Amino acid sequence: MAVILGRLKYMLAANFLAWLMVDCQTISIEEVNPEQRLLILNYLINNKGVKPRDLGVTYDYISKVRRGVARVGDGLLCSMLRLLTVEELQALLKGWVPEKRATLSDALRVIITAREDPSFREQFLALLSRYLGDYVQSLGKTWHVTQEDVEAYLKALRLRNASRETVSMRLRYLRRALTELDYTLSPEGIRDYLAEVLEEDGQNVARHIASTLKSFIKNVLQPRDPGLFAVLYNSFKTIRTRPNNRAKLPSLDELKQILQRIESTEAKTYFLILAETGLRPGEPFMVAMDDVDLEHGMLRIGRLEETKRAFIAFLQPKTLEFIKGQYLPRREEVVNRVLRGLQHVDWASQYIDSVRGKFLPFDRTRLRQEIKEAARQVLNRDFELYELRKFFATWMISQGVPESVVNTLQGRAPPTEYRVLIEHYWSPRHEELRQWYLKHAPCLLCQ
Repeated sequence: MAVILGRLKYMLAANFLAWLMVDCQTISIEEVNPEQRLLILNYLINNKGVKPRDLGVTYDYISKVRRGVARVGDGLLCSMLRLLTVEELQALLKGWVPEKRATLSDALRVIITAREDPSFREQFLALLSRYLGDYVQSLGKTWHVTQEDVEAYLKALRLRNASRETVSMRLRYLRRALTELDYTLSPEGIRDYLAEVLEEDGQNVARHIASTLKSFIKNVLQPRDPGLFAVLYNSFKTIRTRPNNRAKLPSLDELKQILQRIESTEAKTYFLILAETGLRPGEPFMVAMDDVDLEHGMLRIGRLEETKRAFIAFLQPKTLEFIKGQYLPRREEVVNRVLRGLQHVDWASQYIDSVRGKFLPFDRTRLRQEIKEAARQVLNRDFELYELRKFFATWMISQGVPESVVNTLQGRAPPTEYRVLIEHYWSPRHEELRQWYLKHAPCLLCQ
């Protein structure tokens, strides 16, 4: 009965939203030009039978507007918008609606109101379900790990009388996994990460990390969020034998098709970097803006921890043009919008500096989902981001590039090979590697 009532409540909310009219405060009315304003007026009069008195004006004024003698002012436009549904406005403006962007301060006020006002909360949640349903569901599968979670896990181990060696081992593998997962646990992120560890560090390390993550999820999430616990816990298996991955790596043409289907500029950029550099899926997010060398088309990735070696990555000229012309303006727009809403919030200064300094200041879960959905449409199968690293290595070896060069470019080289890359901003070794790269690396934007 509770399920039926809940579904009925959702259907009623959806029906309410179907005739929800446009709120003038959510529209940048200054961007609606005179022709569009007149089009909206004629639609209301001719198709919906709206009278001048319904708009708070006289017949004489409406006649002047329709003859082009008077203009549709902002006040009249707001009155007209209140008589339109969002769908009608989208149709009249051919799909384009000049929405007024909200700040994070606006979002905080909405959340505070929703917590205190049950009626407002009901409508707000219905709006989220309708317009951000898929994204909200994806967030429902994600757990952001805090230091308190780690401490709770250690406490749980000690309560079970785990030995000092066991606690030390679990903590070591947990901190490594959380660091490389950016302290974010999601089904796709864990599976991608375990595939990477299995390939690069072997079955034994992968088994320890998988079992540690299982233990952490069970001890920390199960009592706090049983639903999310079940989703994450069952999303991967403890590794006992090396799986036989028979999936054929995508071809260059297939990767180009996937790139075309990816919607956002930031997801395209992430995909291009992974496919054309062979980086590990988490490594582009380590790049700071200060590490981007647009002159040489180079990214410097700093050392993360002892298990990761510092290295560099080069960019194809076409990709560099894309980053300069499309991605960086998009990044600037997003960063400014985010920071504008937080610049007067005292606790946000550290977060602001973090966002401003990142080359990819976007949610990796969203980017990963965009790429996987596009890949599924092209390949007709599930796609792991780590396949792009394998593709790069396979491609470069097939082009006759020495394995030592490939290993250096992908961060698998011994210390003698990469130390000069760390100690010098630009050196003959950098130029040598760049020439190998430019001559043989895959290019998704090339014809």
